[in-house]
Amino acid sequence: MPDARLEQAHDTFYRALGLILCGQTDAMSELWSHAEDVTYMSPLGDLLVGWAPIEQSWAEQAATLTGGPMVPEEVHFFESETLGVVVGFERGRIQVGGDSLTVNIRATSTYRLEGGAWKMIGHHTDRI
Repeated sequence: MPDARLEQAHDTFYRALGLILCGQTDAMSELWSHAEDVTYMSPLGDLLVGWAPIEQSWAEQAATLTGGPMVPEEVHFFESETLGVVVGFERGRIQVGGDSLTVNIRATSTYRLEGGAWKMIGHHTDRI
């Protein structure tokens, strides 16, 4: 059974992603570690390293995407004392420039315990 805090962090990520699709970035910023070793590989193919470019990417997505909700499916949790990994699928619909797109992607989220809380240190997605 995964640590309830890891499950909560995972749920928080999808709530924060829903808020990104409403133009709000604060919840996403609170969930992520702001360390320089964090990584984000978006479904667009970007590899971003460090909090500053990741924060900018989420801000750009908040400004250009609408829709949702994004729903995690077939989720599996793995954890050690200080690292947690969640793998599964993200499915939903988004609006980009007036076009409605179906989202069907594989996702891996990595978390690290920082100050007693699971903070996201990596998110990797790719389209199926």
